[in-house]
Amino acid sequence: MNKSGLISIRFASKWLCCFVFVLLAVELSNPAKATVLPPGFVEQTVGSGWNEAVGLTFAPDGRMFVWERAGLVWSVTNGVKSAEPFLDIREEVASWGDFGMLGFCLDPDFATNGRVYLMYTVDHHYLTEFGTSNYNANVSEESVGSIGRITRYTADATNGFQTINYSSRHILLGESISNGIPTVHMSHGVGTLLFGDDKTLLASCGDAANFATLDAGNLAGTYYLQCLNEGIIRTKENVGAFRAQLVDCLNGKVLRLDPETGDGVPSNPFYDAANPRAPRSRVWAMGFRNPFRMTIRPESGSHNPTNADPGALYIGDVGWQEWEELDVCTSPGKNFGWPIYEGMKFRNDYFNIFMYNLDAPNSYYPTNGCTKVYFEYTDLLIEQSLNPPSWPNPCIVSEEIPSTIPRFMHARPVIDWGHAGGPSRTGTFDGGGNATIVELDATNSPVAGPSFDGNCSVGGTWYEGNDFPAIYKDTYFHGDYGQHWIRNFVFDSNNKPVSVTNFLSDGGGIVFVGTHPTNGALYYITYVGSATVVRKIVYAPDGNQPPQSNPVAERDFGIAPLAVQFTGTNSVDPEGGELAYSWNFGDGTASTTNANPSHSFDAPAGVITNFVVTLVVQDTNNATATNTLTIYLNNTPPTISITSPISGAHYPLAGETVFPLTAVVNDAEHPANQLHYAWQTFLHHNEHFHTSPVNTNVAASATTSPVGCNGETYYYRVRLTVSDPTGLSGMAESFLYPACSPASLARPGLTMQGWNTNGSVTIAIVGDTNQLYQVQSSTDLESWIALGTVLNENGNVSFTDTNAVMQMQRFYRLLVVP
Repeated sequence: MNKSGLISIRFASKWLCCFVFVLLAVELSNPAKATVLPPGFVEQTVGSGWNEAVGLTFAPDGRMFVWERAGLVWSVTNGVKSAEPFLDIREEVASWGDFGMLGFCLDPDFATNGRVYLMYTVDHHYLTEFGTSNYNANVSEESVGSIGRITRYTADATNGFQTINYSSRHILLGESISNGIPTVHMSHGVGTLLFGDDKTLLASCGDAANFATLDAGNLAGTYYLQCLNEGIIRTKENVGAFRAQLVDCLNGKVLRLDPETGDGVPSNPFYDAANPRAPRSRVWAMGFRNPFRMTIRPESGSHNPTNADPGALYIGDVGWQEWEELDVCTSPGKNFGWPIYEGMKFRNDYFNIFMYNLDAPNSYYPTNGCTKVYFEYTDLLIEQSLNPPSWPNPCIVSEEIPSTIPRFMHARPVIDWGHAGGPSRTGTFDGGGNATIVELDATNSPVAGPSFDGNCSVGGTWYEGNDFPAIYKDTYFHGDYGQHWIRNFVFDSNNKPVSVTNFLSDGGGIVFVGTHPTNGALYYITYVGSATVVRKIVYAPDGNQPPQSNPVAERDFGIAPLAVQFTGTNSVDPEGGELAYSWNFGDGTASTTNANPSHSFDAPAGVITNFVVTLVVQDTNNATATNTLTIYLNNTPPTISITSPISGAHYPLAGETVFPLTAVVNDAEHPANQLHYAWQTFLHHNEHFHTSPVNTNVAASATTSPVGCNGETYYYRVRLTVSDPTGLSGMAESFLYPACSPASLARPGLTMQGWNTNGSVTIAIVGDTNQLYQVQSSTDLESWIALGTVLNENGNVSFTDTNAVMQMQRFYRLLVVP
């Protein structure tokens, strides 16, 4: 379901990284560095066409489920992505900023009960208006406060749990605006959902504070006032990052729920039997900034929920200015310190903020001149020590703060690592039992391994398979989004770190790391340029790397009957060996082993029908790879004309400028309210580009920064992809260039007008009148082939590439012919 409304896709100049020419990417993205793995390990791509995938998991029947931020879940069977989503709740999900459907898991008894659990930020319009006459499914509201929600659905048992029964929807947490997980800024919302060994449901939640500056509540630029007025937060929760230290608040916490009811579990550390749905009743651990991903050490907990031991949680907490964390939570009520601590470092800036905990009244006030009506958050959290703890009352230091008020000792991360050069560190104690810190590469470090850095601790997984070398069995893998690495950690039976080694580097922006529960292999999801890629790492000690299956169809849509020529010989074997081919056309006809077969598809006249075509390739060592493509019968893609910004227009350099993003879209077979929009803006700087998040509104806006005209190349590229309900899509692009002076010459622009029925691509060229341009193409952005020249007689001209269909990806550039 599409939603209208405007959001701003902002590119601040501080995010710039380092195209010298005008470029159009027909498929994807700028090249990335090759992933580096230990000898014998290889990786392969799983599925294709992912749109902001953020996680994956496996069902007992072997299916892999991949979920996307916008609110879609896809099933993958034998490497083949389903033609239709397993679940679609996009109408309800807010996917702006860092929000979306970030958590998904299967019930431990999914094979018999078909239950699945989702955690997502709710669109504010949906939250406040759904079920009323004011609700409009085509409207969303962004840059406003909202809530995170946990919902359970049940799959249909009559077809083997292949589809979702949407009438089974049951909200476990966040039934109303006043009892969800508050979102008071544009990030640090919901995170991971998983089950403990005791079959309790665990959820990680961020602090909902401003990520750019100190936030102790009442902060301009956040949504605190709207959240107070609407009941999203209570007065005592208007404390910014200190929400992570407030027990009776869902922010900055790991929650532990009964998956049947959503109530807190009675064995939780702050459980209130009179109010099992209160935030405090649901809290398991606290003191987190943005615990985006977490996992549980296999069989590390009890199977009885009354024992208060779901297992050892390994949590990646995203740091702020200096330190990233890997936290391990092995018991209830642990406090990991944020915002009073970042990593193992005490933060003076937050410590020096006078901030009462309104749930912690000081019984000595106003005795003997005591002016503290409540205790401060900093009074209730002390540094880790081996000595008996003490929490002195600041009014009468000889007296302890009463135990009826929750008091904490800082639970330090097992490893933390610094930004921009490190170091990485672990916690130790001196002879007096006081907390000390040692760097990993120091001679006295209890943890072996080289020091390292990073700037976005994501999370990881425990590996139990037998297909990797034995040294990796029962070890932990952890990823960092900012530095693009995965490292291997060895822990002892008491969850103490023993060693850290490099495993993967140059892996792109890693947002998820997981493993198959029985078959092994390591999976990760990475953002490379504008693409989301799911990758699988396998061990191939014989040196044989799996082949790559690259099926191509000369056309993928048309009126039935439709004859299609397929090409399989674009598939490659990394060692250069021969490949065997097996095509399945998805229409019940016999498969073929021809490398480049032709096939005719049929369907009743006027009936839109999809066929998923599968190509399996096998090398001489019996390694295989699978890929699919879809043939759409009696259907045509949406046609798109971007009306704002006009391609070739200029953006001012006097300051930031907001450009509306609008388009005229037509679809011959589907009404407008069934089309799915995806806007994305790219800022090009020399040979790199940066991308905005995908925005699914019908209309949006892009904010340009005043960059360019300084001897380096800058420009913006705006892309709109529109898909119909069957998945068939059209795409158009528009270009914005800096308004340099003099601005008499137009920067040439390339806009893809669409695929033609014969598989060719037509490109619109905007440039100077009577200028001669040469069009070149490339598949790797390194080797370029001249396709021909065009004379731009009136400022606009088209060029058609008849060979585009033979390439998996195709890039174009223009050169000015003097």
